[in-house]
Amino acid sequence: MCPTIGEEVGGRRTDRTDRVVEVRGLCKRYGETRALETVGFTVRAGEVFGYLGPNGAGKTTTINILCGLLERDAGEVMICGLDITRDPVAVKQRIGVVPEESNLYPELTCRRNLEYLGELYGLSRAVRRKRAGDLLETFNLTDRGTAPFLALSRGMKRRLTVAAALIHAPELVFLDEPTAGLDVPSARALRGLIQSINRDGATVFLTTHNLAEAEALCDRVFILVKGHGVTEGTAAEIRRRVEKTRTLMLILSGDVAKGSLREACPAIHSASLVDGTWRLEVTDPHAAVAQIVFFAEKYGVRVLEIRTATASLEDAFMEILKDNVAGPKGTV
Repeated sequence: MCPTIGEEVGGRRTDRTDRVVEVRGLCKRYGETRALETVGFTVRAGEVFGYLGPNGAGKTTTINILCGLLERDAGEVMICGLDITRDPVAVKQRIGVVPEESNLYPELTCRRNLEYLGELYGLSRAVRRKRAGDLLETFNLTDRGTAPFLALSRGMKRRLTVAAALIHAPELVFLDEPTAGLDVPSARALRGLIQSINRDGATVFLTTHNLAEAEALCDRVFILVKGHGVTEGTAAEIRRRVEKTRTLMLILSGDVAKGSLREACPAIHSASLVDGTWRLEVTDPHAAVAQIVFFAEKYGVRVLEIRTATASLEDAFMEILKDNVAGPKGTV
């Protein structure tokens, strides 16, 4: 059974707040380099929050500050209702961290790794043994319990690293590139485990370069570019903000020249034909559909299929990067 929030662990009971992470005006500099500049965001209890950005945007710096591993230059950081500077130990008891590179001991067995971390968190022997067994079962690693960590496959190592972050039933779990380098089956299995962790009550703070993964997992995302927050919201909201045109996918019976289609349908800004399907860029889908139907009736062409194609989060992300390539225009 995966750890659940509010469960008593070693005599300690976790509490949940509406806002698990609150960051305001966060700044961090390395010499003349501004790694983070007045960054602000909120993570709500029970959500999967995606923290996205290109390499060098400041994602790892942010996580290190939120976990108490790095001092900030300015700003406020509250984790689970606690100030990270004034109550670092209390904060660390409430969070779990899965770094990009595993921090487990290669020579220890899977079970011993989990039990040892439970010991560091102050769990009693009985509690840490039970939780280690439960986590091995949840992450489908029971038969590898006596195997040393170094003998595991890459996918199994990632699963055990996530399991280790949950040994003390944290309220908030930081996942830094959890599926990086995994094959498709292993990555898919780990995404399922992340969803399971979240359903069981943990708030998840996720960084990933896989935008399809972020779109599938995250309730909201925050995009960071050059140390500045540039946009925040659900994937659908962010897609709508950057869409200058809408895309229609159209299949017609008969041979239609691109020029004649565009001339007859002024609402179509561009048209391309790939494998029998027209890809049309339009600003007014309603007007475009009406013009296409009129065109088909006039020239004896049948409309076999017409549908809208929604931009992906990756499409929106690339548009945002393009708009901010010369430097972000503002912060959120």
